[in-house]
Amino acid sequence: TCFFSLSGCPRATFAGKKGKLSGDEILNTKFKTSDVLENDEEIKQLNKEISELNESNSEMEAAMVKLQSQISTMEKNLKNIEEENKIIEEQNEALFLELSGLSQALIQSLANIRLPHMEPISEQNFDAYVSTLTDMYTNQECYQNPENKDLLESIKQAVKGIQV
Repeated sequence: TCFFSLSGCPRATFAGKKGKLSGDEILNTKFKTSDVLENDEEIKQLNKEISELNESNSEMEAAMVKLQSQISTMEKNLKNIEEENKIIEEQNEALFLELSGLSQALIQSLANIRLPHMEPISEQNFDAYVSTLTDMYTNQECYQNPENKDLLESIKQAVKGIQV
């Protein structure tokens, strides 16, 4: 401890210097305080923006999950449709082969029977021949004369053995 005056004591001199601030130092302190306040406002604004972005991201993620679910459902539906189409194509191919066999059997069975005003049945006139036969059987009342009755009977006998 010093027994002299405070002005001569090195500890007092140091303490006095430490407690005194110049005008520039006081101004710098004020600016630092305002900077802290300004930074505090900026931080609040940034936190608000971060919160809004997080909320927006959450909404976007939910929309993406929903969209992925819809895409997955659509892909499953498309796969089911493709499988159904494949089955239908196979059935159509089988029916086409069956129809082809039946048409060949019909052509062979009716090769010797001539319809009025038509050439003998062949692959080229098959559709027209079948249309004429269909018309004859649908409108049998128009074909009541004996000649037509005999023709219808001979057609019945010719196709009798065809398995449908």
